[in-house]
Amino acid sequence: MVIKMQKNINNCDINYIRYGNTKGEDVVLLHGWGQNIEMMKPIGNALEKEFNVTIIDLPGYGESSEPPFPWEVSDYVDAIKKLLEEEKIDNPILIGHSFGGKISLLYSSMYKVKKLVLF
Repeated sequence: MVIKMQKNINNCDINYIRYGNTKGEDVVLLHGWGQNIEMMKPIGNALEKEFNVTIIDLPGYGESSEPPFPWEVSDYVDAIKKLLEEEKIDNPILIGHSFGGKISLLYSSMYKVKKLVLF
């Protein structure tokens, strides 16, 4: 069952979904520039039997609100970190496409991740 959620992080409403195997390892998917959750759903759907999947609409895309000012990559990383902390997701498998990959790279240089997948 897909659970649609939204949290206000750094004055930005961030939309995300969670689904899959709640006993599995956490996988977090971040889409590319100009995309949204739907772009990453086929990957999440392929992983849902084994993993606890979280797919995030990056701020300014999909159903997430625009950031209150132009964000740097580090601002996106900070928002993702706070969101994952609130969801009690620690040491995730992080999968990022394009701009989501750029965010994932910086995130993994600052915080612990189990695995990093970029495409």
